[in-house]
Amino acid sequence: MNIRTLPILLLAITAALDAPNTQAATTGSLKFVGQINAGTCNLAAGDVNRSITLPAVKVSDFDSTLIAGAFDFEISAECESDLRNVIFQFTGTPDPISTWRFANTGTAEGIALWLYSRIGGVEETIRANGTNNTRTIAVSSSRAILPLGAAYFKTKAVAQGTLASTATVSITYN
Repeated sequence: MNIRTLPILLLAITAALDAPNTQAATTGSLKFVGQINAGTCNLAAGDVNRSITLPAVKVSDFDSTLIAGAFDFEISAECESDLRNVIFQFTGTPDPISTWRFANTGTAEGIALWLYSRIGGVEETIRANGTNNTRTIAVSSSRAILPLGAAYFKTKAVAQGTLASTATVSITYN
């Protein structure tokens, strides 16, 4: 036997003797967890704390009508694609005389705020007294747009001054 082949032979014998001592690798499992949440909607950024300025009117504008200075506008919610409807709910302080209207905290006397929706071109009062104060709008292209209007509303003899009124809007969605 050649001396050069001796190291190779020793290596082969060592590997053969060690084979019964080889152990299987440790086994384990991987557990995966996660959660899929429903989408959300939020009021459009410009509608979160928005001021609506009604046009100036005169005391005489109320001589033969209860309503003057109507102003149309919209508010909207931006939604994720899995949502179908947004419910807009309005709350505020009712006028003490005309409880469907929102109270005026400005200096004008005999005036409240009339807030109304214009869905399908139909004006419908959004009541400050907590009844009939929600509107449901379908989401289209990830947005729900609610057409609204506001106006001065005569509750008694009108005296000049300012109108200041607040309606809080909150949304739910499905």
